[in-house]
Amino acid sequence: MIIYSKKNKKKILGIIYRYSKISKKRSNISPKNEYLQVSTQKLKRNDFISSHIHIKNKRITSSTQEIWLVMKGKLSINIIDTDKKKIKNFILGTGDMYILFRGGHSFKVLNDNTEFYEIKNGPYRKKIKDIEYLN
Repeated sequence: MIIYSKKNKKKILGIIYRYSKISKKRSNISPKNEYLQVSTQKLKRNDFISSHIHIKNKRITSSTQEIWLVMKGKLSINIIDTDKKKIKNFILGTGDMYILFRGGHSFKVLNDNTEFYEIKNGPYRKKIKDIEYLN
């Protein structure tokens, strides 16, 4: 499910992707112009991906994008639009993922021992402020 900004209806804030939707050999989820490129794959025994390396390419990013991939448990996530207003809440369960391209977020853990991956573009620079907390 694609979540669009209410302030700028052409801008994608993020994508909720449910584990149950993984169905093809390869499915690209992210729009091609986003920094984080996410895809899913459902492979069969003996499927093969040829050995490869990624060649250095200079990439310039101007914002932080994130992914939360729930491995166990549940998260309740609030989506904040680019004008700092909450626009949506949803629940992620085991295997579900949210890709945040812009805007903000908060989340609450709903189950004990909830486990998830948080993935974001880097590099992380300790001395540069890149978070603004909202009340």
